[in-house]
Order: sequence, then C-alpha cells, then structure tokens
Amino acid sequence: MNVLRTIASAICIVLGALCIATWAASWAALDAIREGTVIEDVTARAIASQGAQDALVENGTEQVLLALEEAGIDSTTPGIEGTTAALIKALVSSEAFNNLVHAQTKSIREQMVVALDSDGPGAITITINLSDEVNMRLEQVPVIGSSIPEIAVPGIPVQVMDDATAAKARTVWDALHFAKQWFGWLGLALVAIGILVSNRKRWFFAKLALAVGVISAAVWLVMTLLEPQTLAERIPGGGVADALIVELVHQVKGTVATVMGYVALGAMIVALLLFILASRGTKGGRP
Repeated sequence: MNVLRTIASAICIVLGALCIATWAASWAALDAIREGTVIEDVTARAIASQGAQDALVENGTEQVLLALEEAGIDSTTPGIEGTTAALIKALVSSEAFNNLVHAQTKSIREQMVVALDSDGPGAITITINLSDEVNMRLEQVPVIGSSIPEIAVPGIPVQVMDDATAAKARTVWDALHFAKQWFGWLGLALVAIGILVSNRKRWFFAKLALAVGVISAAVWLVMTLLEPQTLAERIPGGGVADALIVELVHQVKGTVATVMGYVALGAMIVALLLFILASRGTKGGRP
C-alpha cells in the first residue's frame, strides 16, 4: 500500500509540476502577443507580400474613388483613376506605410484579437485607416492638388492570414487560453491530491519545486536552442511551416524562454532551501 501511495504521489508531483510550468509558459506567450509588438510585426510582414500589396492597391483605389465621389469629384474624369491608383501604390510600398501600420497598433491588435477569439473559420482580415496619408498625398498632386477637398477614406481591408494559416493560429490561440485558464488550477488540484496520498509529506514541496524547476528548465532549453521553423512545425495541425506562423513563434519564443528561465531558477532555489529544511527536520527527529 505504501508503495502505491508513493507512486501516486510521484505521479501527482510530475503532472502537477508540468501543469504549473505549462500555465506559466502559456501566460508568457499570451502576454507577449497581447502587450508586445508581435501582432504588428506579423501584420507588417503579411502586408509586405506581393499579393497583399496588390490587394491594398486595388481596394485602396476603390475606396478613395468612392470618397472622392462623395466629396463631389467625378471619378470618371480621365486621369483620376490612374492618378489615384499610382498614389495608393506609391503609398503602400513606402516606409511611411510601415510607420502607419505601427502607428495603428491598438486598432490592429484589437482587430486581430477579435478575429482570433472568433469561433468561425475563415481568413483573418483587418482594416487600416489611410485617410490622413491619402489626404496629404492628394494635396501634393500637381495643378489640382490644392483644390481637392479633404476626404474621409473608409478603412482599407487587408488579409493578414489565409484560411489555413488562420485555422492553425486559432488552434494555438485557443490552446494557450485553455492552458492559462485551467492548467494552474489543475496543477494545484494535483498537488493537493499528492499531499494527501504522500507518505513523506516533509519532502513533498521540495520535490515539487525541483520538478517545476526541471520542467521549466527543459522548456527554456527548447525555446533557446530550437529554431522558430522547427518549433512551428510541431504546432498541432500538422507540419506548419507558414512564414507568418514562423514569424509569430520567433517573436514569442524569446519572452517565453526568459520567463521560464526565471521560473526554473526560482524553483531550483526554493527546492534547495526546502531540501535543507527537510533534512534538518529529519536529523532533529521530528516526523
């Protein structure tokens, strides 16, 4: 019976430590995504692709022409459509456009989070506000620029992730949220069960801290040594090698590695102290 209780306690220690370490890693990853520049950087990378650039020019030209119509300018006038298309093309391929994307950090982040939280399938599309930049460039159009009124350009839609990439991103997003919400509690429940069945309660927390330290150190080692491409290919969903997913992993793994390194170091120090205290108690003859 004692052997079974010892085995059960050991299993609870390992599983409890694994849950706690997973909770810490998921918290670090979500924090990096929500509070860092991950979403903006991934968006900028997606927009830099030729397909996204072409779509931006097409959609942007259409929206600007509609805005000009509403301002009383006949968009069918010869040269207007070509001038508008050239203006939008020059804008989306400029450094100013990248700065514009990063300047709309809050809006882009909120749109991405809503898209990732949604249950339905489909590509992830965000809208970018180009009104200020378009108006500034319209003023610079030779001869007629000064006579063009200020226009309100609706948000320009741009696809950040296609259907397949978005599905994998949502899978990872949901898994991280599930781990953050439940794995901490599950770990504590396993710890409580382990204490109840343990024959050597004096050593229990020292072993638990050691297990948390070892598992956290293993996560730190994986995040430090493996390339983003390798990590991305191990994401549930099968062989993910999409450039955006790789970029997402690249942006997140540094934060996760740092947090898990601190968790590992802290847990090892706590384990050492608890082992010292437990050994002193044993020498003193206390149960």
